[in-house]
Amino acid sequence: FPATLEKSSTARNVKNSGIERQQGSQGKSCRINTLTAPLKAQQHKMVRVSRVQLPIVFTAFAAFFLAEQSRLTRVEAFHHAPSVLLRSSRTAKLPAQFRGMKVPAVSFGQSRVGQNCRTSTMLFKFLENSNTSPDSLNVPDIEAEWQFPATDRIVAVGDVHGDVTALIGCMEIAGLIDDNQDWIGGTTHFVQIGDILDRGDEEKDCIDLLAKLRKQAKEAGGMVHVLIGNHEVMNVDLDFRYVTPGAWTDWDTRPKSGTLLVSMAEQLASIGFPPYMKQRVMAFRPGGSAAKELAKMRVAIQIGDTILVHGGLRLKHIEYGLDRLNKQTAAWLEGGSRYKNWMKPEILDDNDSPVWARLYSVPQPKARAQEELEAVLTALGGKRMVVGHTPQLRGVNSAVTPRGFEVWRTDTGMSQGMMSGPLECLEVLGDGTTHIITETGIVPAAMRSPEATGDVIDVCDVDTGICTPLPDEVEAIHFTQPSPPEEPGTLRVRVPEEAPVAGFSLENKLEVEVLREMDDATLALEDRISFLLERLIADAVRREDETLTKKTVKEMLRKVIGVEAVSEYEEYVAAEIRRIISMGAEAILERYAGPLPTQARK
Repeated sequence: FPATLEKSSTARNVKNSGIERQQGSQGKSCRINTLTAPLKAQQHKMVRVSRVQLPIVFTAFAAFFLAEQSRLTRVEAFHHAPSVLLRSSRTAKLPAQFRGMKVPAVSFGQSRVGQNCRTSTMLFKFLENSNTSPDSLNVPDIEAEWQFPATDRIVAVGDVHGDVTALIGCMEIAGLIDDNQDWIGGTTHFVQIGDILDRGDEEKDCIDLLAKLRKQAKEAGGMVHVLIGNHEVMNVDLDFRYVTPGAWTDWDTRPKSGTLLVSMAEQLASIGFPPYMKQRVMAFRPGGSAAKELAKMRVAIQIGDTILVHGGLRLKHIEYGLDRLNKQTAAWLEGGSRYKNWMKPEILDDNDSPVWARLYSVPQPKARAQEELEAVLTALGGKRMVVGHTPQLRGVNSAVTPRGFEVWRTDTGMSQGMMSGPLECLEVLGDGTTHIITETGIVPAAMRSPEATGDVIDVCDVDTGICTPLPDEVEAIHFTQPSPPEEPGTLRVRVPEEAPVAGFSLENKLEVEVLREMDDATLALEDRISFLLERLIADAVRREDETLTKKTVKEMLRKVIGVEAVSEYEEYVAAEIRRIISMGAEAILERYAGPLPTQARK
């Protein structure tokens, strides 16, 4: 696109209009002011465009506007732009997906060139009101049902992580399957809350069992729902750090008609993956056999007044749109020729995304988290949210807000790859009654409230490696320029050797002792945190520690000022770490000049 533009030697600024007609030495032409366009390269300058170039130029600008004003990728935007631009002055209506969007008035006079400009120009009303962005622009045409009417019985099971024995055990104690693992649950809605994958060898057995039961339950008037967890997203991203030795093979990679799979296999071979990886890589890439099974799963669902999601829903997810999120995710996973341009929704990678959030899963959610839970449930017309993701040391349990809204935490760490925790399910009946189903019987909801169970530590605050850290928490902190981006099409696979290892290095243990000596408890807590973080990171830079991560920094800080303090100031700690990293190594070292403390040197 930039190559089609010829800068005018008589370029001048324009204040208001983005496009105007001008008489130039080369005759009548349209001139475009890129100041008002998302393309910033030629800010405050004018460009001259020939008549032949106009369709290309306006298509490009429309695509940039589409990408800027919505969550469409640039590829998707260029795909949609021509159908909008082709509308002539004689066309009564826009295509259905753009209906209701009007073109700003742009006048070019009555010349033939001006007429061509007006006919070709389809700039949208949201240039005047940038807050308007219809969901129809970025919601794929794919089935992704997520809302279901109230039912007599819901049974929810948390993370199973490759342990089909645990999954079968839960379904048996809930009376959902018989000895042959066939459905006998009638009209019950069974929900697996996500994280089938990783940490166990029997992932495919879990997927196959649930796929079989989904069909059987539907025939009986019930339903089997499986949600997408962070480990499902990680595997499609080829983050295989938590894959166990027996889970690399036996994935379906049978050739299909056409050459797509063949070319993909050739690409993988040329990249040089070890043979043991190839089946899993091909199965989990968008459009692969395993990814297509994941496409049948949802990020979040609602059954009556019960909302179910792996990590948790925040208000920004409701504003984004659950229908939109579920459909975008399904299209990304389904892949194939029809959905090949649909990328992963960026919102899934947020630290507090629906598959990563933990704010409702700590033993006692903070007041602001409870307020947000109430707001989310109110917006959806719900009474309770059911989540997994964060292992609970007291089995399935709840937290209740001041207004009586509930969040149920179902991850008991039951997988042998986790804590071999208890086999338990949450049961929600049609009248709103909730129970916990255990191997020894039914436990009333009141027995699993915070008042009944008392204070319990947050398992994620313990350095055990049980809780999967956020993606950006385990990247080594670097103060140098980042590496250039990889070539398009390059597949980056992360392997088990890259999984974070629990425990501190000797240097970090010594650093904690040094920081304890330096800590001044008389200071305000924010000042203490800032000083300790700066000193900690400065010492790491001086001893050239290339393994330091944000996760390690936070864990070291917890050992100096306490878990509760770091938890209470979690957002402040994260912001301070970002600030200190942005300062650069030289600025940090200048602030803390001098030799390393004696203990740290040792």
